[in-house]
Amino acid sequence: MKGVSVIVCCYNSSGRLEKTLQALAKQQFNQNLLWEIIIVDNASKDNTTVAAAEIWEKLNTPIKIKIVGEAIPGLGNARKKGITKAAYSVILFCDDDNWLAPNYVQRIFDILENDSTIAACGGMGIPVFETAEPYWFYAYAEAFALGSQEINNEKQQLLNLYGAGLAIQKHALEQLYQSGFDPLLQGRIGKKLSSAEDTELTYAFVLMGYKLFCSDELKFFHYLPKERLTFDYLKNLFIAFGNDGPVRNLYYAYISNRFFHKKIQNWNFHFALSLFRLAKYFIIPPKKFGRFIYFNWSITYIQQLFAMRKNYPKMKQHILQIKSAGNYTSQKKITQQGALSFETNGG
Repeated sequence: MKGVSVIVCCYNSSGRLEKTLQALAKQQFNQNLLWEIIIVDNASKDNTTVAAAEIWEKLNTPIKIKIVGEAIPGLGNARKKGITKAAYSVILFCDDDNWLAPNYVQRIFDILENDSTIAACGGMGIPVFETAEPYWFYAYAEAFALGSQEINNEKQQLLNLYGAGLAIQKHALEQLYQSGFDPLLQGRIGKKLSSAEDTELTYAFVLMGYKLFCSDELKFFHYLPKERLTFDYLKNLFIAFGNDGPVRNLYYAYISNRFFHKKIQNWNFHFALSLFRLAKYFIIPPKKFGRFIYFNWSITYIQQLFAMRKNYPKMKQHILQIKSAGNYTSQKKITQQGALSFETNGG
């Protein structure tokens, strides 16, 4: 059914949900768009479920919310639960600290409804700070799912999107899972900062031949509490990126046309490149104030690359299976269109 299912995944979110739900209650529409809100309480230890119901009741809107529980910790598990409850054709992930602009839901639907070859669409996060932003913040804003996502373009092709404010076509997601897709990355679990499952998902869509889209006109505010504005938090965030990095880059090796990046399909080359990068980033950090940050990132990356050495062939096979499924589906559509065209001309 055409419409939008907004999924808000929560872990101990009672203190963050009010402004998130207020922003959803203020959504504006230029047509009778069908939409819903699904709150997923992911093993919270506070009163998230009660708070969500009370806040929404006070907002007195005609839209009903579904509140469901997911006992297995992890953002990936929470999103899966939300997807199983979603009634509509577009699934929109709204984090519990995201405040969507009033036109966000309608605009997302319009973009995806008008082009079935776009699997996923993202917007632009704008920071809202609980305290003054630290001196290093804007050099690393991308790591906090903020700013324009146009930076992920390579040769006019958008390769990945972050998960905050991400909308996906349900039909594309169903096709992806039918291909045998089984995420190698699980996302955040409690205080664990991993967030690369979004990159894996959108890389997988690209592998299958779908397009990604982003627009800086799709704005949402991303609230950043003081706990996230410390250099220690940034360090831990990059350690998490390092942990997920080998899998992310293995996907990238099957998408990119860059000579050296394609070669990391070979584990030995991947390892040699990671050692070279460790030395390079220590001498010339990619970002300001980054020597310590990127050293920790590189060490974690190398450790994880070693840990997955035995499974490397299996991971490569999994990625190739997704790509092959996409190629098969595209070829099947072309064949069917050709047959239809032949029958029409011959009739």
